[in-house]
Amino acid sequence: MTITEFITATYLKAVGKATPPNAGSAKYNRIVGLGDFYQRRWAREPGIDWNSLYDPAFSLGTVTATDSFDIDTSTVRKLSDREGDVVRIVWDDGESYTDYDIIKSDTLKDFYAGVDKESPSGHYCTRIGGQLVFNHEFVSTDNEYGGEIFVPCYTFPDAITDDNPDTDEIQVDDPDWLVLRCAAEYVRNDTTRRQRFPDLLAESNEAMMRMKDDNGGQIDKVNMPWTPGVSSDTWV
Repeated sequence: MTITEFITATYLKAVGKATPPNAGSAKYNRIVGLGDFYQRRWAREPGIDWNSLYDPAFSLGTVTATDSFDIDTSTVRKLSDREGDVVRIVWDDGESYTDYDIIKSDTLKDFYAGVDKESPSGHYCTRIGGQLVFNHEFVSTDNEYGGEIFVPCYTFPDAITDDNPDTDEIQVDDPDWLVLRCAAEYVRNDTTRRQRFPDLLAESNEAMMRMKDDNGGQIDKVNMPWTPGVSSDTWV
């Protein structure tokens, strides 16, 4: 569903008119704003990680002489806690790599370099605030130095704007949920249509339940070690 189609469908559901408001009008901009807000709200739905927002290898850039690297928190919602997922540093030869186990932030201190480690690799990292922090500081003699950091994560969808409404698409798994939720909010403060709010909200809640069922019903492929150069389509 394109953004233009979303605006048309939302306006039809909210006010019963098949012709959408003119681009740039207050009504048009309101629907665009509601769409962007509730799409990001969908991405943060409590208790669920959407498979469609999963990125097994999001690049954080190259390794420098530090132990902490910035995470783009406007794009990355959370690091993955799926079994088998690790942070991978691909060395600058493009083939060799080192994997780091992702642990809870309050346990990182237990795995600083120089102390006994439970893992044979001894490689750990965690997210602390807006940074990915490793259990040791990299130096220029490390194999990982200059390599690229890839993290498995769940991302936020692209923002809904009116820049390219005829080509940009809604990223919610079921765009009809976004239509229904935004239509409900559109009429909530409308004195002539607010009586429709409960029904629209109930419809949107039903759509959300179906989305959650569909997300949980997807059969995940077996997690396999990532090989540099292999398409990300196979890293699930």
